[in-house]
This record gives sequence, C-alpha cells and structure tokens, in this order.
Amino acid sequence: MNFLVDANLPKYFAFFHHPQFSFVSDLDPGMSDTAIWNYALNHDLIILTRDADFFSRSLLATHKPKVVFFRFGNMTLEQMHIFFTENWERIIKAIESNYLVVATPHEINVVI
Repeated sequence: MNFLVDANLPKYFAFFHHPQFSFVSDLDPGMSDTAIWNYALNHDLIILTRDADFFSRSLLATHKPKVVFFRFGNMTLEQMHIFFTENWERIIKAIESNYLVVATPHEINVVI
C-alpha cells in the first residue's frame, strides 16, 4: 500500500518518512487537484489529504483512487504524531476495502 501525501499535510512529519509515502510537493508543488487525482489513479496511490475537494470528488466519481480525508483543525506535530500512532492501523484497515475514509480527532469513518 503506497500513499501520496497532499501539500496540506506536513512533509517533514516523521510518520511519513518511509518508502511507501510520496509527496505532491516533490512531484510538482503547483500540481492541480485534477493532476494529483490522476497521478494517484495511474500509480495506484492512496491520497492523504486535508482538502475537502477530494472528499467531494470521491463521492461523485466512478473511477477513482482511494482517499483518506483528514478532517481536523490545526494540530501541532506532536498532536499529529499521537493521532497517527493511535489511529493509523484503523485507517489502514478501513481503506483496504473502501474508497473514502474520513478521519477526525474522535473517529474513523468509512464513507464509500
């Protein structure tokens, strides 16, 4: 399972420093949402994002990459680390057999 980390998540977050994570900012910092979507689709990557546009697009599209939409306000890197440590396994299990997962500070929800 490989992931494409959107520019709205911190690149220098230690949790993402593994080979299965690639970054939009490394590909093209000015990449449009459509380009990100197509790149993820063509390379079998799961989009990790805080951008609600990917949530909406995932609801409407028939041919789509998997998306994990993180719906939370500003967090420190320490708070994010705690969140990911406590929830990453649940997020992975949810996205394995679904296309859209919404992660909030209090719950992980499968949408489609």
